[in-house]
Amino acid sequence: MIATILSTKQLTLPQQQLVLHSGIGLVHYDILKTETLKVDTGLNNLAHVIITSKNALPALQPYQDQVGSVYCVGSSTAQALENMGIKPRIVASNAAELAMQLINTLPNMQFTYLCGDHRRDELPDLFKSHKITLKEVIVYKSAIVHKSFDRIFAAVLFYSPRGVYAFAKANKHQPQCSICIGETTATAAREKFSSVLVAKKQTVENVLVTAIKKLRDDKK
Repeated sequence: MIATILSTKQLTLPQQQLVLHSGIGLVHYDILKTETLKVDTGLNNLAHVIITSKNALPALQPYQDQVGSVYCVGSSTAQALENMGIKPRIVASNAAELAMQLINTLPNMQFTYLCGDHRRDELPDLFKSHKITLKEVIVYKSAIVHKSFDRIFAAVLFYSPRGVYAFAKANKHQPQCSICIGETTATAAREKFSSVLVAKKQTVENVLVTAIKKLRDDKK
């Protein structure tokens, strides 16, 4: 039987081919559906902007000429910003790390955080504890797609803690292995699943490569 992986994010055609050309089966869907919100006010101070998800970028695009410095989480978000013509000043691996870098290097600045309606607490809580001004602007919302599978996947790929919790709630079967895009997502996965791996780089492609290597090693 062909080993099959499940990606909880819809993959592009090149990403699909990366998996299928390795001889591994693939199922993929978006476990989170996102919608960009119209922001009439709140984007009037973009001197120091924090972005922790690529989902915030469509809302930023109309205002990109007004942007000063941008600080972001993840190499894929950084690349997407550069594709827009914005070079991020700091790129961190997670929100807490980004918060501490900003607290230590720019303690007297005021920041605008473009986030979703289910943003995590680590960054805002750290700013609050250090008395640094942070204006949060919700620029997108996301909803869970509840989908259950009556099978056990060789690997399930996760890209956010919320995706982990949504999958675990809807599915009674544990995957043989969970592959996570970063340590924050992996921390959530360890609460639910026994076998968890973390990709070396925070990109979808590296998550796929990690899964392929894991399944190939299991065959040996």
